[in-house]
Formats: sequence, structure tokens, C-alpha cells
Amino acid sequence: MDKNSLSSQIGERLRFYRQQRQLSLEELAELTNVSKPMLGQIERGTSNPTVAILWKIAAGLQIPFASFLVKDPSIKMLKEEHQPFFKEDNDLFETYNTFASPGIPLEIYRIRMLPGCKHHSAPTGIGALKSITVHSGNLFIEIGKDNYHTLSKGDAISFSTDVYQVYQNLNEDICEFNMSIYYSSPHIQSGQGIQ
Repeated sequence: MDKNSLSSQIGERLRFYRQQRQLSLEELAELTNVSKPMLGQIERGTSNPTVAILWKIAAGLQIPFASFLVKDPSIKMLKEEHQPFFKEDNDLFETYNTFASPGIPLEIYRIRMLPGCKHHSAPTGIGALKSITVHSGNLFIEIGKDNYHTLSKGDAISFSTDVYQVYQNLNEDICEFNMSIYYSSPHIQSGQGIQ
């Protein structure tokens, strides 16, 4: 999916969730800590929001991050070239959404970190759990304060997203891993935040 199509889809989904909750842009800005002009640009599809901005919006609305990426929840197979994706950190961090379905409090991503990548992930504050399994390369991760781990091929780790995380690829090989995010919030589990 190209960037313009993805921006347009994200804007449509954001407008849907805002209107569903009968929120003005100003009220949504207060709820998400994202400025009203930025939210307006995202809704119009004129801005390519970062993953960090979308996380803030998802947390404020108490919906899974992938709610912005899923167009047709009945899709069972998703070819690689059709997977919604983001690139950040000078295109060294690639995130591909491989599973999300309205009403199911689970999202699955395939992530590729190129050599030298350092990615920061702010706490979400929405009662979610992450589970990571490394498939190639090595992943260095800091979870919260003074909690460091190095994961190699086949290693897995899980933790709450309510703490700051730093992901790094310190090697010369690409690091690829799957990330599952489970939303434990009763609001999200009930499906009220995911239509």
C-alpha cells in the first residue's frame, strides 16, 4: 500500500472513531495530547503521521493501533505487498501489520530493524502486553529503567507497554522479529472501542 493511500485510510478511520464517539477535534486533541491542527491534517489525509503520534491517538481513544490500518476485517490472507507498513528512524525501522481484527484485542506485527537502528517506544498507558519473538539477528531491548535484554534467534520476551522501551540492532545483520500486542483493557476487550 503506498503512502498516500495509507494516509487517506488512516484519516478515514480516525474520522470514523472520532465521530462515533461524538468528539470535536478540540476534544480529541485534549484526549490524545495531539494538536488539533495535526489531527485535522491526519483526518484530511494531508499528513503522514508517525507511529508515535498514532500510538498517542490510539491510546487516547482506547483502540488498538492497527484499527487505523485495517480496511476489511474479513481478509484472511494478507500478501506481503498488501500489508500496511511504516518506516521510521531514517527508514531503519520497518513495521508491517500482519493481523488485526475488530473485536479481537490482539495485533500482530512483523518488524525489521536494519543495522544501526535505535527505536524508542513511549509508554502507552492503555493496559497492553507485548510479546516479541526474534526470527533473525539480535535484538537489544531496554524495558523501563535499568532493565536490559539481548535476544537472539528463537528468543522471546513479554512485558507491559506501560513502560518506556528502546529497541536497538547493534549488529551488522538485519534483525527481524514478530511482535504481538494484547489489549487487556476491559473497554477494548468488550469491543466497544473497535467496531
